[in-house]
Order: sequence, then C-alpha cells, then structure tokens
Amino acid sequence: MKKNIIYSLSLFLLLSLSACNQWLEVEPKTEIKSDKMFENETGFRDALIGCYMMMADSTLYGRESTVCFFDVLAQQYDMATNNPYNNLKQYRYESYTGTIDGIWQKTYRIIANLNALLEVSDEKKAILHPTTYGIIKGEAIGLRAFLHFELLRIFGWGNLENQPSNLDKLSIPYVTEYSKVLTKQSTVKEVLGYIHRDLAEADSLLNYWDSYGTAIKGDDYEMDENDLFFKERKSRFNYYAVKATEARVCMWEGKYKEALEAIEELFMKKQVIPWVDPESSVHVEEKMRDLSFTAEHIFYLEVNQLYKTLRPYVEQYKINADFSSTDNEKVFYTTKTKGESLYEIADGTGVSDIRYMRWFNKTEAKAWTFLKFYEPADSESRAKNKMPLMRKPEMYYYAAECYNNLNNPQKAVDALNAVRVARGILYEKNLPASLSKEEISREIQKEWQKEFAGEGQLFFYYKRLGLNIPNASLGTGDALFVLPLPETEVEIGGREDYGNSINK
Repeated sequence: MKKNIIYSLSLFLLLSLSACNQWLEVEPKTEIKSDKMFENETGFRDALIGCYMMMADSTLYGRESTVCFFDVLAQQYDMATNNPYNNLKQYRYESYTGTIDGIWQKTYRIIANLNALLEVSDEKKAILHPTTYGIIKGEAIGLRAFLHFELLRIFGWGNLENQPSNLDKLSIPYVTEYSKVLTKQSTVKEVLGYIHRDLAEADSLLNYWDSYGTAIKGDDYEMDENDLFFKERKSRFNYYAVKATEARVCMWEGKYKEALEAIEELFMKKQVIPWVDPESSVHVEEKMRDLSFTAEHIFYLEVNQLYKTLRPYVEQYKINADFSSTDNEKVFYTTKTKGESLYEIADGTGVSDIRYMRWFNKTEAKAWTFLKFYEPADSESRAKNKMPLMRKPEMYYYAAECYNNLNNPQKAVDALNAVRVARGILYEKNLPASLSKEEISREIQKEWQKEFAGEGQLFFYYKRLGLNIPNASLGTGDALFVLPLPETEVEIGGREDYGNSINK
C-alpha cells in the first residue's frame, strides 16, 4: 500500500505538469497501479521526475524558498505596510505557520518519494539498464541529502564554528526509509553525518554514471546521447551539484579545507561551469535577456509558468512618494538610495555591473522593482521558467571565504574579483590583496547581497556565520534564525519543539 500511495502521487504530479515535460509518455489515466508503472524503466524515470516537479511547487522553490519567504527574512526588499509579507519582515513567525508547515511537509513528502523510489529500484534492479539505475539511485540519494540539508538550514542550528555546542542540540529527523513509523529527531552533528554519508554514495555513483562525472568509464557504461532523460543535466541533481552541496555543507560546519577540496578542482581549475556572456544579459532585445545567468547554473529547476507565479511580487507598479501605498500591495522593491549604495555607484564601481544595469526597473525615481525573473510576453530567453538552486558565484564566494580564513588574502580577492569582472566591473576596480581580513569579509558579504536577490540564499549566509542582518528588527540570534517546528509535529508526532520555545 505504501508504494501505491507514493506512485499515485508521483503520477498525479507528472500528469498535472506534463505540458512542461512532453518527452514523458505517461498513460492518460488518473491512476496507474504500482506493478504497471514500474514494469519498465519509464515508470522509474517518471517517479524521479515527479520529485523535481514537487520541488518546483510554489510552496518550495517555485516561490517561497527562493523569491519570497527567505529573501524577506534576509531583508532583501522594501514593501508596503499592507504587504502580506510585512509581518514576516518583522520575524513574526506565528503569522506564517501555514507557510512554514508547508515547507516542512512538502519537503518530507518528496523525501518519502525518494526513499520509496530507492527501495523499489533496488528490488527491481534487474529490469533497469545499469546507466539508468546508476543515474536514478545517484540522483535520488544525493537529492535526499540536499533536501535534508535544506531542512537543517531552516529548522536547525547555525553558527557552528563559533558555537560548537550547537552540534549537540536536537534538530530534524533524517528519514531514510518509507515507513509509518516516525523517525526520531537527530542532533545537528548526527544529521550532518548522515548528509555526508549520502553525498559520498551519490558522489561515487554520479561520478561514474553521470555524463558530468570525471571517473574513467568501463565496458558496462553506455549512454544514449539521443535519450532526453540523460540530457540537460543541470535541471536535475547532477555530479557538479553533489560537489557544490558538499562545499555548502562543509561551509556550514566551518571546515574550510574540506570545502576547498570540493570547489577548487572542478569549479575553479577546470572551469566546468562557465561564466555567463554579459551580452546575453544586456541584450538590446528585452525578450532575449538572460537575467538569471543560466550558463552559471549548477542545479536549477524547471518551474511551470514561473513568472506568472512571481508576477504579483516583481511586476512594475506605481508607488506614493512616501512609500505608504502601491497599486499592488504585494510587490517587492528596493529604494534608489539602497540600490545605489549596494552597487557602489558613487565611486563608479557598479555603473557597468550587469546586475545593477538589468536587475532593477529604475524608471521610478525612488523605488525600483526586481527584474531577475521578469519575462515579457514574447520572451525567448534561455532563462525562462528556470529557477537556480545553485550557481557558480556561490562556489567562488565560498572559496574567497576559505582563503581569507586560511590567511591567503591574494587568493581571496582573486576569487572575488573573478565574479566582479564577470559581472562587468572594470579591472581598475579590482579589490587589492592589501585589504585586511575584516575588509575582505565585508567585501564577501557585499557580494552575497548583490548576487543572490530572489534566490533565497542570503538568509542562510547570515545564519551560517551568526551575523547581524542589516535592517532586521531582531538583528541576530536564535529567535531570528531557528524557525519553529509545525504544531502537528509536536502535538501528534511528539517532536521536541525547540524552535517554537525560542520564538515565544
């Protein structure tokens, strides 16, 4: 019965979003029995794709986990007083229990699907081509690690380098089986150990079976280059995403040498992910502009009608001079003063920065709306419907932080300057190696603020380091950074409600 539930859910998602995935050949029925769905490779492939479709839901990366919820927490935007996210901007989590519960429940539902897929793929390994089996298992177990780490970043504890006692605090459950039996909560240290274990297995599988992998292939390796299941690897959890996640986790732990090991060879020496061509972003034709820099995506999701979902929050609008009301109370914006300060326009640093040039609608004198995910009606952009979850600059900012903490200021500023030059900032504005450790840290923070608007990453940068969030009413601390667990998990599941006790 457990598998029928999971399979039906995956199939429902596939059918409801089949317009975005025309290569999937699923029978046009509302239900297919598990034995029929998994009688050949197509069923396994469909179940895996269904997990990515769930991730693209507006509850998660289609809106809340990227543009809205976590970027509001990071104070990325200004907004009208009647904006539905205004209380969240003040960290009144009790007003957003539905959103918080949805993030928890939807993520664990995807993890349940992944666990069921892993179980049945092992049971029926004989009917799968070795390459298909390796890709499916590698992606599923890697994605399980990725999603648990997302939950840890949200509901767990950060600032581990400065507060190592947080490692022993109770955190989220790490679920590895599909079962009616509730998985107990684990400590932060235990969860991180499970994540590393799953990533190591995903690394081993995808390094060999993924076309992005660097391992030498044997006689058993075969990949049909015309099979669309094996194409567009960035839209799924690929080998590069494994290494990027390893780096992200190591940075959370404050393990700088280990993070560099995951970053340097692939992303810096081999340059497996290129820098975006600035011309594609500043294209004279608005419909052709690539404003999320797709060449730099390591892992992204296809989100059906992404701009339609985000439009209320990013569309153009008119606002009163005192910012008291707008034609659209949901819209996010930044002020001209803040925008020009962040991109350092006064000294000329940012005037050629393609982020400053193209990410904001600067037609209003005092307030600018956000254009990274804007799509004109006739859009032909390669960025259309793509939501990045990991991009190349993140790896370079980690590298800069690692070098800085390992007392190598030259390499630290080299990493920062590589991103700045890629964004169009002139060479004469390069950061010098003479900067102090504290000055380099401030430059790293500025780059995070410039680069990741709309992607939900900045809040976790602040949380990881225990930093004060600029313009935040609470500043910093556990009451701000540790989100409360859903009430149902406490009342019915018997979880320890460490987050809610902090926030009361």
